Amino acid sequence: MDSTVHAARILMGDSLGFHIIFVLMGLTLPILVSWFELTGIVRKDQRFINVAKFWSKIMALLVITGVVSGTIIALQMSLVWPGILKFGGEVIGLPFMFETYAFLIEATFLALYLRTWGKVKPMVHWLFSLMIIVGSTLSAYAITSVNAWMNYPSGFDYISGKIENVNVWAAMFSRTSIVEFVHSMPGYYLSAALIIAGMYAFRIARSAYTKRTSKNHEMDWFIIKRLMLFAGVMFILSGITADITGKYLAKYEAVKLAAIELNYTTRNNAPLTVGGVGREDGTIVGPHFEIPGALSLLAGNSTDAAVEGLNVTPKDQRPPLFVHTLFDVKMTLVNILMVLIPGYFVVYAARRKWLQTRPVLYLIGISGFIGIAIVELGWMLTEIGRQPWAVRGFVTTEEAFTKSDSVTVYGYAFPIAYVLLFFATFYAIKRLVAAEKSKKGGTLS
Repeated sequence: MDSTVHAARILMGDSLGFHIIFVLMGLTLPILVSWFELTGIVRKDQRFINVAKFWSKIMALLVITGVVSGTIIALQMSLVWPGILKFGGEVIGLPFMFETYAFLIEATFLALYLRTWGKVKPMVHWLFSLMIIVGSTLSAYAITSVNAWMNYPSGFDYISGKIENVNVWAAMFSRTSIVEFVHSMPGYYLSAALIIAGMYAFRIARSAYTKRTSKNHEMDWFIIKRLMLFAGVMFILSGITADITGKYLAKYEAVKLAAIELNYTTRNNAPLTVGGVGREDGTIVGPHFEIPGALSLLAGNSTDAAVEGLNVTPKDQRPPLFVHTLFDVKMTLVNILMVLIPGYFVVYAARRKWLQTRPVLYLIGISGFIGIAIVELGWMLTEIGRQPWAVRGFVTTEEAFTKSDSVTVYGYAFPIAYVLLFFATFYAIKRLVAAEKSKKGGTLS
């Protein structure tokens, strides 16, 4: 692959990796804000409403940042990868249009939500938050359906080198779109909830041990407990949808699964390989072990199920085998969360005083970063696992790449834009938190 194309792939990967952080926060905060506001209304407890009001300010800021970040991604798609839209614009144009309409719903009700605190009946105000959730979720689905279409193109007939008989609804609501959406959303919710819980845990950890259970931190502890409960539910849902995704990949994106699991040959009783590094000659080097029949069981609900191997796909159409290492890292992080999240509730029930110690608070704190890493690795597996295709089976990454001589300029402009956006966002959130603390005498709840 040409070095310029490779650099552009890295640029796009960095951009998406940065953007997804705003996405997952922007999708989760509306749910949490709505939840806490409703709790405050039902319990007639102003503290919950205060938390919702504070979070809504950060939510608005991250929505703005997400729009800017998403616009940069859109520019990259059109300027750096025009071949994708040139080939499939007729099919994926509608989801992009729907994403705009969904954003208008989100933005309209976000503005209403922010401007009507204390000016309308509490339940009416809360209903505005539901519409923010609807808008953001529809927006996420529309964009996810575009990525799903790139992974498994559908909704058209390909006749004599041209797209004919376009059915945009079939493409937008394909099996791939639904599977990808229902698996990604719980992951977003999980990681965002852990990040917010972690911020409160770090805040408590900065206080002296004797002050960590004071009235100043009473609401902080309650927020952490609620967010860890939310994260636990999302972790379970992620596991369920991961199983669905694995079975989907085995049937519809078999080469991606084969590369991820280093399954070189089509076979029954296919093992699950943990560790090791795959080579193109079909060998696995380095420390690793195999669980006999486990891949067949996961893919087909039976150890006797046949699982397609890499041997079915020509070598020049196979994904890079380092996706297996990425998957191993991801699953290691998943297993860490599998211990940390239930571990929190075990400690809460049996040794609650341990929660006040810095090591435990720091573990809660880092869990959010682990969650984000899992989301990032998941998207890396999705994108790298599709290579060498930009649109699987139709447009290679090299064919999708721009022929413009100005591409070098983009390589400098887009990273600079993201660095500036990051620091501007960090500064704005810091100012928001400082203003809230000064208003409430040093507390956030």
